[in-house]
Amino acid sequence: MTSDTAAHIETPVDTGTALWLYAIRDGTAPAPEVTGVHKEPVACVYAGGLAAVVGSVPLREFNSATLELNLNDFDWLADAARAHHAVIGAAAQDRPVIPIRLAVLCRDEGSVRQLLIERHKEFRTALALVEGRAEWGVRAYLRSPGDNNDRPRPTSGADYLRQRRDALQRNRTDLADAELAASTMFRTLCRHAVAARCRPSTDSTLTGRRAHLVLNAAYLVDMSKVADFLSAAKEFDDHELLVIERSGPWPPYTFVGAAGEL
Repeated sequence: MTSDTAAHIETPVDTGTALWLYAIRDGTAPAPEVTGVHKEPVACVYAGGLAAVVGSVPLREFNSATLELNLNDFDWLADAARAHHAVIGAAAQDRPVIPIRLAVLCRDEGSVRQLLIERHKEFRTALALVEGRAEWGVRAYLRSPGDNNDRPRPTSGADYLRQRRDALQRNRTDLADAELAASTMFRTLCRHAVAARCRPSTDSTLTGRRAHLVLNAAYLVDMSKVADFLSAAKEFDDHELLVIERSGPWPPYTFVGAAGEL
C-alpha cells in the first residue's frame, strides 16, 4: 500500500468494522442508493470538498487473513468485483469519480478523512482530468481464416508438408498485417480521445475468445466527442483481418493513475 491511512486491515481482530473504499468524488452529495460487497448500504465520508464512497464491513470477514483467502477464491472474487464496480458505476452517474481498486480498507471515518486531506491535490487533479469524460474500451482480434475444406486434399506426405508450411506462412503474414491494421486503428481513434492507453493482451480464458488479441486499448473520450469516436471505430468493423469489440462508457479506471490505487 502507498498510504498509511488506506490499507488491508492487518490486525487479526474478529470484532468491529472497517470501511471498504469504492470511489472518490467531489462535492457533498449523498451516497448512491446501492449496496456493496457485503450487501451493506454505502455512505459518504466528507473532507476538503471531497467525498469518499464507503461501505462498513465486519472485520471477522474482511481482516487481512480472511481477505487473502477470499481474493484467491474465484467465486467470491467475482461476486465482490461485481458489487464493487456496481457501486462505482452508481457513484459516477451524476459526477466524475476516481474508482478505487478492489479491497482497499480504512479503519474508520477519521482515517478516510485523513486520506482525503493528505492526497487532496492528487485527487483534485485526477477528477479534473476525467470530468465530462468517460472511458471506452476497444479490442481487436485476428479474424478466423474461415473454412479451409475447399482446399485440395494432400496427395502425398510431401504435399501435406507443403500445404502445412504454406498455411503457417499465411498465418504469420495475416498476424503481422492484423497487428499493423490494429496499430493504425489505435492511432486513428487517438485523434478523437483526450488520452489513450494500450493495455496488456488478456489471456483468452478471460476474454472468452480463442482468437489472437492484437489490440487491447482504452480511451478517455469527451462526452461531446463520443459520436465521432464511435463513428471512427466503426470504420474498422468490416476489416478483412480484424474483429472489433467496443465497450463503454465506463468510469475512468485506466486514467486516474495512482489516485485510484492507494
